[in-house]
Amino acid sequence: MTPKFSLLYTTFPNEEEAVRISRDLLEKRLVACANILGKMKSLYLWEEQLEENKEIAVLLKTTGENVSEVIKILQELHSYETPAILEIPIQRGGEPFLKWVRESVR
Repeated sequence: MTPKFSLLYTTFPNEEEAVRISRDLLEKRLVACANILGKMKSLYLWEEQLEENKEIAVLLKTTGENVSEVIKILQELHSYETPAILEIPIQRGGEPFLKWVRESVR
């Protein structure tokens, strides 16, 4: 069952890419809001090596119906070979906010 609303989490190597792709998703009305969070330090294993990099986290608010298209666009436009893209289904929220999300996307 598709959730009515979802929060997508992803990371980018820099703020410019985060803003560019977030704007694209907003202009296409696939997301209602993009929260671009400050720089963070990410540690992860990649090709058997421990990596440590600065990244920008982004939270995208949308409807469940738009999640597949948002993920597809993120994968197409993202500079990472294997971008972290996670969907967090929204079980509940403030009704006025959820109404705004619904009205803000196509």
